Order: sequence, then C-alpha cells, then structure tokens
Amino acid sequence: MKISLDLLPQNKKNEIRRGKIFREILRQEILFVFPLLVLVILLGNILYLLEIQKDIDKTAYALQQGQSQYQELNKYDTDFKQINEADILLIKIQSGHLKWTNVLSHLSNAIPDGLAIDSLANKNYNVFLVGKARTRDNLLKFKASLEEDSCFQNINVPLSNLVVKNDVDFQMDFSINQDCLKN
Repeated sequence: MKISLDLLPQNKKNEIRRGKIFREILRQEILFVFPLLVLVILLGNILYLLEIQKDIDKTAYALQQGQSQYQELNKYDTDFKQINEADILLIKIQSGHLKWTNVLSHLSNAIPDGLAIDSLANKNYNVFLVGKARTRDNLLKFKASLEEDSCFQNINVPLSNLVVKNDVDFQMDFSINQDCLKN
C-alpha cells in the first residue's frame, strides 16, 4: 500500500497543474506549427527554384531573340554578298563589252557619196566589208579616209577591185583598234 501525503498548498498545486497544461499546450502547438513551418520552408524553396527557372528562361529567350536577329543579319549579309558578286560580274562583262557604236560612227563618217556598203561582218577585231562604189575614185577616197582614222588599221583592198573604173563591186577587210571598241 502506498500512502500519499498532500503537503503542497492549493495554489502550488494549481501552479503545477497550470505548468503541466502549459507544457501540453506548448507541445501540441509545436506539433501543429512544425508541419506548417516545413510547408512554409518547402514553399519558399519552390519559390526560389521558380525564380531561378524564370531567370534561365529570360536568358534563353534573350539568346533566342539575339540568335534570330543574328540569323536575320546573316541573311542580309549573304544577300549583300550575292548582290556584290553579281555587280562585279556585271562590271566584268561591261568592261569586256565591245562598243560598236563609236566604230560604226567613224565608219559612216568615212563613207563618201557614191559608195554603198551591202554587207558588214566581223570576227574579233577584224571587219570584212562588201559594197558597191560608183567610181574607182570613190573607193580610193573611202580607203584613204579609213587610213587617216586612228580606229582602223591594216586596210586591205584587193587589186582586183581597182581594175574596173565605174560601178565597182568591192571587198575590203581591216582591223579595228581595240581602244575604239572599248571607249
């Protein structure tokens, strides 16, 4: 058998009982607050990870925008290079182009009255003419005019063309100065 003696005054008992109740309430509060605290920490970590992901996405978007701008600039650069190559090719073609208008102008100025050219053919810088002159003097005058002009060289009129005095059918060949064709 056990005997208990209650020697504590009532206010001490109440104080001890209140202390036990306080500790019990405190323990229950801690058990209630602890999961909430873990949940808040977990949500804070999720928020932090979402901020990091947002920064990564912003950086990736900026890089992608920069990449598309780079691709657009690269496209323009490629287009400009193609246009420049086409221009260079065009300039090369134009520089090698022979300008016959100047030569034909010199030739028409050298033709005297009474002389008609029926056919004109060329190969490279050589020209072959076929025509008709009223007189041999018209043909010789035409040959002299061509010899005086610096655009024409190596003028060749066969002697067989000079045998007939009137209504002369003639053939003539000569070379053209390259500078006259290119300027």
